[in-house]
Amino acid sequence: IERQTIRMKKLLILLCLAFSISASAIVDHFVAVDFGTERHEALRSIKARFGEPNAEEDNSIVYYDKEWNGYRFTKIVFGFEQPSRGGYFNEARFFVAEPTRKAAVCQREALVTKLREKYSITHDYEENGNKFYKGGTSPEGIGFLFTVYTQKREGRWTTELRYGAFHKLKK
Repeated sequence: IERQTIRMKKLLILLCLAFSISASAIVDHFVAVDFGTERHEALRSIKARFGEPNAEEDNSIVYYDKEWNGYRFTKIVFGFEQPSRGGYFNEARFFVAEPTRKAAVCQREALVTKLREKYSITHDYEENGNKFYKGGTSPEGIGFLFTVYTQKREGRWTTELRYGAFHKLKK
């Protein structure tokens, strides 16, 4: 059993290194559209990068199983403020689902390593002990630009890179 534990630790370290190396293809950031951009302009830019969305929900568009910047995201959601409040681009969420907590944590750490090249990042712990990260400065000038965390969602461990939602960007 002790040998199996050592082998599992070595495998986890190798997986983390592989994820970190694949993350090196990431450009400056994941979201290439400024928050606060008018809906039609943001949609044009997003569709130019990702193609037609797989789904539209309320005030968001959704992509499934998209390769982006060296990652295979299970789901990507781009959200917009309610039309009555301006309808501008106000959030982006990138999900990586994994079968185990260890694999999801490895993805989280690889994302944070890459984001740390551009942004100041801090971390904290949820009440259940899960580690999460916050970084950058929100477009509102107060608070953080993004959060990266891991949780169990729909029976799978998921790492989420969440930008926003940013409200009150336009009056």
